[in-house]
Amino acid sequence: MARNGGASAREQARRLQQEQERKRKLQSLLLRIGVVVVALAVVVGLTFYVVTREDNGSYTEGPAPAAANEQGGIVLTSSTELAEGDDLSTVDSEEIDDALTVGSAGDLPPGVEPREEGEPPHVVIYTDAGCPGCGSFEQQNHQILMEWLDAGAITLEYRSVDYQLPYSARAANAFFCMAEEYPEHYGSFLGSVTAERAQGAEYSNDELAARAESDYGVDISQCIADGDYRAMVNYTTTLASANGVSGTPYVYVNGEFVEDLGATAQVILAAVEEYQEELGEDLVESPEEDLEDIDDEDAPEQSDAEDADDDE
Repeated sequence: MARNGGASAREQARRLQQEQERKRKLQSLLLRIGVVVVALAVVVGLTFYVVTREDNGSYTEGPAPAAANEQGGIVLTSSTELAEGDDLSTVDSEEIDDALTVGSAGDLPPGVEPREEGEPPHVVIYTDAGCPGCGSFEQQNHQILMEWLDAGAITLEYRSVDYQLPYSARAANAFFCMAEEYPEHYGSFLGSVTAERAQGAEYSNDELAARAESDYGVDISQCIADGDYRAMVNYTTTLASANGVSGTPYVYVNGEFVEDLGATAQVILAAVEEYQEELGEDLVESPEEDLEDIDDEDAPEQSDAEDADDDE
């Protein structure tokens, strides 16, 4: 009987040991599962943060390019030269001064003013690289605008907005990067990339950097990848909306809104001819011949900001 009791005790001890081992393995498994779940949650959270930051334009504060003015505009005085900016240093779209907005959609945005005597016509363009109408506008007008710039017949200001998120914000950031690091290529880079939107082109950050490298032999990849001027894009867009700019392209010539985008070149030419008469010299030779290649059938159309998301 003693032997049977000993065997029973050993059996109970063996079963107890097996149960403890089973519980240990289960706890270890649950611990590993918990670690995986936490890791996945972190990854999902970071992904959500990056995606929503990309999509909702949440870049509010950051540096400004040296050439930028208070409205976020970059002014070209020739096809390869930029005017001095307003020394903004940094911008914060959440702390925009009331003086930078007009308060009424019927008023002109700040900086959009009639030409002063002795000054060349000033053209202001609110543009969006994700806007097909802006692509058509650049296809139709970019070359002639650059020629008139180089002739000293006009000055040209681009205000890049991101109504067509997320591509517009990426492209506008790239344009600001070029304005800061290689200003001589800013006008051409903006014009060529925007023009290709008319055919539906849309570029990733890597592709925008590759375009800068292949077309101009410059490296702005780090600035593009880091989104150095995404806050600047947000700032410019916030001001544009506050100042009644409800679509793109919006074009002003000497403080007057251009209703017929297809006739933009003719409107600018009329201002140039007035300026030439004032100077008593011809800056633009054979101006009518310059307009022969512009096809009215491909006239651009404005895209409304409210409908922007439908295009993405």
